[in-house]
Amino acid sequence: MFLSKVELAPRWGRNPYQWHRALWLLFPGRPNAERDFLFRVEGNVPGGGAVVLLQSVGAPVAAAEGVRVLASKSFEPMFTPGLVLRFHLVANPVKTIRDAQGRLDRHGAPKACRVPLIREEQQQEWLQRKLMGAAQLEQVEVAPRQPLYFRREGTAGKIVPVAFDGVLVVRDPQQLRALLLGGLGPAKSFGCGLLSLARG
Repeated sequence: MFLSKVELAPRWGRNPYQWHRALWLLFPGRPNAERDFLFRVEGNVPGGGAVVLLQSVGAPVAAAEGVRVLASKSFEPMFTPGLVLRFHLVANPVKTIRDAQGRLDRHGAPKACRVPLIREEQQQEWLQRKLMGAAQLEQVEVAPRQPLYFRREGTAGKIVPVAFDGVLVVRDPQQLRALLLGGLGPAKSFGCGLLSLARG
């Protein structure tokens, strides 16, 4: 696995929907590959760009216009049961609500929509569910992030991310590694779901 610091030029950094597209440029020659990277916007660059923390299975290739790899290093996470770790996560805690009027989507299934969890208690419970079996939360602080507004295929949308910081205890190393690789929750293409871990 690789952890990289990437700078997105203003033409990419202003629109949340473009972040994911820009980062794909760092992994050329894979038109049909599934996404195997996660990212989190760590800061803004004067003029509208963004600095991104990128976690990927393969090394990013700095060959894309307006997408610059500032630093990159390989790492291999190793966990043992009982290990105490600090964590940081920006996520999009949501619940799914079914259509009360019984309408169906284009696949014939009951329509559903994701609704953000607003109360801190709900957000903490959501995180506990996501970590269940892999790790036990010992301490967590929740802080709201600025909502992300985007337009995709003519439809406007909004994501309400929150930042989680705290301490966890490893229960199942393999499950935790799977969460590290796959991320937590929806909106990964908008910079949510990357779980950062460090020894206390």
